[in-house]
Amino acid sequence: MVVEKIKTGIEGLDKVLKGGLRKNSSILITGAPGTGKTIMALQFVYYGAKNYNENGVFIATEEGLDELRGFAKNLGMDLGEMEKKGRIFLVEKPITMLRGGLESIKGLLDLIKKKNIKRVALDSLILFEYLYPKINNNIMEYRRQVLLFIQKIKEAGVTFMAVSERRITDLDRLEYDMIDFVFEGFIVLSRIRKGSYFERVVTVAKVRGQDHSLDVYPVTIGEGGLRVLDDQVPFSLVEQEQRRVESK
Repeated sequence: MVVEKIKTGIEGLDKVLKGGLRKNSSILITGAPGTGKTIMALQFVYYGAKNYNENGVFIATEEGLDELRGFAKNLGMDLGEMEKKGRIFLVEKPITMLRGGLESIKGLLDLIKKKNIKRVALDSLILFEYLYPKINNNIMEYRRQVLLFIQKIKEAGVTFMAVSERRITDLDRLEYDMIDFVFEGFIVLSRIRKGSYFERVVTVAKVRGQDHSLDVYPVTIGEGGLRVLDDQVPFSLVEQEQRRVESK
């Protein structure tokens, strides 16, 4: 069976994914603060609308929309221009104002259908954590509601990308949460020490139903957003391996 793929719009990532993401899939981007998660999600929506004619929605839960537009523009992404053209829709869902469970996001589903949305990015899954608190460590309802939302937007022909925080991002000690298995794809952004500073890196841990590289790649952030250096190996990993060899 031929797998239909879409381009992410993130330079280098489509090569890592061997052609792009499977259409209508759900992808979780996880990592520590400052690793580029929000930027990656923004690029997915912005370049999807600008370069691939796919309308998108970006849902912000912890950042004001004006602030979001500002830092996106500093990276070369003019969200305001795409909004005026009706190609991108920014939705603010402050976690301090959330009420009413799934009814609180029903309007998003209506928007998706009305505006022929093909890409949705959620920053972050904390939206569902506030709607469905993990009372007495019972996360089953939280997981069920995330899965239900994914199913609903998948039925609408949407490719979904969500962001989550990760306490441990050491790729050798990565701990998986129950919610990770709800998503078809799992991308990890991390930092690896290189001397006196840290190097950003990315790895695609899984994308169900398609082949992809499992290597670790350096990441840079600058004009145009986040870029995956798909033809390089992180210098920090090379140094770590050299130290291991020398210590033997």
